[in-house]
Amino acid sequence: MVTIYALHHEGKYLSATKSNVPDKIQQNKTVHNSVSSIGVSVSPSSLSQRNESRALFGKRISKKSIMLTPLSDPRLVSTNVSFEIKMTKIHYKRVAFLKVHKAGSTTAQNIFLRYGESRNLTFVLPIIRQDHWDNVIGIESTLNDYNILPPPLNKTYDVLCCHVLYNSEAFHKYMPNDTAYVGIVREPFDQFLSTLNYFGAPHIFERIKALNKVLKYLHNPTQYEHGIPYWWSFTNNRMAVEFGFPSNLFRHYSEENSMNYLRKLDKEFQFVIIMEYFTESVVMMRRILGWTTKDVLYFRQNAARKSYSFADNTHRYMYERYAKLDYDLYNFFYKRLWSQIQKEGLDFHSELLYFDRLRKEVEDYCRSKVDKSSNYIVSASKWSPAFVVSRDDCDYLDMNEMVFVERIRRRQYGFQKRGNLMEKMFLSSSNHK
Repeated sequence: MVTIYALHHEGKYLSATKSNVPDKIQQNKTVHNSVSSIGVSVSPSSLSQRNESRALFGKRISKKSIMLTPLSDPRLVSTNVSFEIKMTKIHYKRVAFLKVHKAGSTTAQNIFLRYGESRNLTFVLPIIRQDHWDNVIGIESTLNDYNILPPPLNKTYDVLCCHVLYNSEAFHKYMPNDTAYVGIVREPFDQFLSTLNYFGAPHIFERIKALNKVLKYLHNPTQYEHGIPYWWSFTNNRMAVEFGFPSNLFRHYSEENSMNYLRKLDKEFQFVIIMEYFTESVVMMRRILGWTTKDVLYFRQNAARKSYSFADNTHRYMYERYAKLDYDLYNFFYKRLWSQIQKEGLDFHSELLYFDRLRKEVEDYCRSKVDKSSNYIVSASKWSPAFVVSRDDCDYLDMNEMVFVERIRRRQYGFQKRGNLMEKMFLSSSNHK
């Protein structure tokens, strides 16, 4: 109860502080540094233990006194507690996320969609084209003037998180210099199986005549990839394709040249998520980007089944000897993740435990049938100021990617549907500037 009072009381305090500090980042620092401690000790607990008291409290006070604007920056909510909130020295406002197919990227993308939408940031969005997914910029090409909408007048791009092939020169052409680059990878054989399950593969399932077509393919993948451009195939080192590996490596593999390119990526990407260690990755990413705990909450989305009828783990070695670029990529950033975590010390593991429990609590709140007339209030911790999860937050956490992208398109440009005349007018006027 005391913590809730602190939230309400601090809401008034922040209003007074806000008018005196024009810069938002400095304002947040001023608020956190100037509040006095009342020595409240809080710790995470389960939804079932806290829900009843929160619901009762929610009936005693107006929603206005505790509800945040949907997806508002939780750093603007503070409490009178003595916790030392850990923030990195650099706060990245802008981010380019390389959304790799069938690597858990839809779950990760929701984090970046919510982050940008909550701050009214400008997204890189694809031009709507016939026979093309409206949330995909390109699966065979990188960013160019023909596959993305120009930014609105007097705006620069802040967030990129739709499917497109990585190219350092192209990305830096469109994204500002202070952009953080984030990617995602998955164990290559699992990514391969998920790709087959989701997309199918005509050169495997239609052309190969065998009882088990996938095993037949795995005995000699090069034979069945012959004649298919590497950038078009979803089964020929696809993650390396999307990370922009040099074209000659797909024809003639060289471990030395592969490592040279990975060292280049190491300098260009602030962080790469490992799907198999998604929660660990998200906590580490929060620290690197200087974001808040609320910013990186997630629900798993677009998850497929883990077992497939056409192959299993005993066939992994067959794919490993073929997909050398993908395994180089995965192993390189797998090792880097654990190196980054090791440098954080034991405090990282304490935050990981806290975040994992909190994430499950929030998901239970959003998806359960308990009383939702009051918001879910998260007490301050060592790693985050207090914040509120509203019903709108729940909707955004669970929002379908296509719906989310179209919502942003409408906010930025005033149109969303395929073939809309307003899009043609906008593109026409942009081309004459």
